[in-house]
Amino acid sequence: MKKPFVRPASRAGIRDPRNATYITNLADIDRQKRRPRQLTSHTSILRLEDLEEVQELPSEEPLGEAPAPTTVASRMICFFGPKGGTGATTLAINTAGYLVQQNRGVVLVDMDLQLGSIPVALNTRPERSVAEVMREAVRAGQGPLQSGLDRHPSGISFVAQGDRIEELAEVTTDKLPRFFDALGQSFQYVVVDGLSDFSDHAVATMDLAHVIALTVTQDVPAVRAASRSLRLFRRLGYGPDRLKVVLNRYHRKAPVSLEAIQNALGQQVDAVVHNDFPLVEESLNLGRLLWEVKPRARTTKDLEGLATLMAGLPVAPPSGGVLSRLFGRKG
Repeated sequence: MKKPFVRPASRAGIRDPRNATYITNLADIDRQKRRPRQLTSHTSILRLEDLEEVQELPSEEPLGEAPAPTTVASRMICFFGPKGGTGATTLAINTAGYLVQQNRGVVLVDMDLQLGSIPVALNTRPERSVAEVMREAVRAGQGPLQSGLDRHPSGISFVAQGDRIEELAEVTTDKLPRFFDALGQSFQYVVVDGLSDFSDHAVATMDLAHVIALTVTQDVPAVRAASRSLRLFRRLGYGPDRLKVVLNRYHRKAPVSLEAIQNALGQQVDAVVHNDFPLVEESLNLGRLLWEVKPRARTTKDLEGLATLMAGLPVAPPSGGVLSRLFGRKG
């Protein structure tokens, strides 16, 4: 008889799976401007033989089934970047932005409570913190939020802790279900960014999610981190219905191919977003969405497909290759 799963406070004390961090510096950006057709500088550290080590890593027995997602009528989408530089924040912001364009009520939540990227990427300063909104949600009991949230000119509502680190102790895991429940009663979609480890806050958040996007790029450290994360997700009881693998910054001629990544992970890649460094850099510098900068770009169209997948929306019949770009060109 299968033992019922009881989630301990630390979910078996699982620690941060990251083994490397990649940060694009100013020199990298300058080189990229001079060589726009090449991949970013992390390609210089690629070692294809390292992928064999990933495949041989043993799997562990699951700890049980993950709790059911939040029961409110909204859909909660989490983006998980197990290694710095995979672009999870760009994917989260533009997924939220696409849903806003489709006239859906969306709130974007930055769960990196100390150095969150959402205000920086949106070029805005939050007036309300996660802790403040959480206090209001707890006071509201079982109801929705009673006051408005910060809002970007694109129409995205968002919640970020900002610089108010003195409030961090108030953001506790036991209050997270009420916090996200209140947001879910106010918005049709809750999109979460800033998850990169298996801390109590991160796992408590992902336990409530309907779908989690694990982001990976075409470099060996990112594949290693994604592989380790997949094993931890499986131990925590997250099945393929809730966990999706997203390959970001895809380049057909990259040394680590899509096929090699899928073999190393032992799982299909669910969505592909093509590499367009100049476009993403421009949108981030302007604090705008990709659709506002270059709506017909391949990367923009890829993100439309990703948002559709993550939101569980009906997929339109193929008309211009959007689906082939989302799932295909596997080579």
